[in-house]
Amino acid sequence: MGNHLDKRFFLTNSHVMGGILERFYKAFRPLHRNYWYALRISVLVAIRFFECEKCGNCCRYSPPVFREDEAKRIAQYLGKEVEELPLIRFEQFSKTYYRAKRPCPFLTDKNICSIYEVRGTMCRAFPYEWLMYGMAPAYCPAIPKALDKATNYILKHGDQIRNAIETLEEDLILLAKSSKFKETMRSQEYRPLVGRLFEILG
Repeated sequence: MGNHLDKRFFLTNSHVMGGILERFYKAFRPLHRNYWYALRISVLVAIRFFECEKCGNCCRYSPPVFREDEAKRIAQYLGKEVEELPLIRFEQFSKTYYRAKRPCPFLTDKNICSIYEVRGTMCRAFPYEWLMYGMAPAYCPAIPKALDKATNYILKHGDQIRNAIETLEEDLILLAKSSKFKETMRSQEYRPLVGRLFEILG
């Protein structure tokens, strides 16, 4: 990758899809003087074009961490006690969490999530949360395709997106400063913001 890339745009295995990432960066960076506004509005565009290929790689390489209430919901769904789940319990900031081992134990031999209906926020937010922080895991084959389509869209509709940033500025601020708002968006896969953006774009 070239040295002109913003130091805050972190890449995982960037050599794999470096060209697509660099093109995406060049498209979104001029959208706003605030790096994070420009990045996150562009990620919302990418989410619109993201199509999961059901490869199961996210389950293999990024096993989830569940909040306590999510673990209880999973246990109820499976007809078990939380203690019976194949998860590792740990405490952080006076809260209880449960970590899955790699690969995720809820991924079946048929490459299907056995708890999909009650999967946790971390699962629902993948890979959107990664992209929101400028990280692109190379093991997800759908990401470069979504970023490529998003780049083309941004290059074509740049002026409209700049105007949309002004309209959505309050939401972008909340994403940065409100953990409650961010958690709500993560659990809903950022769909409300994507919908609002494309309603503005028309």
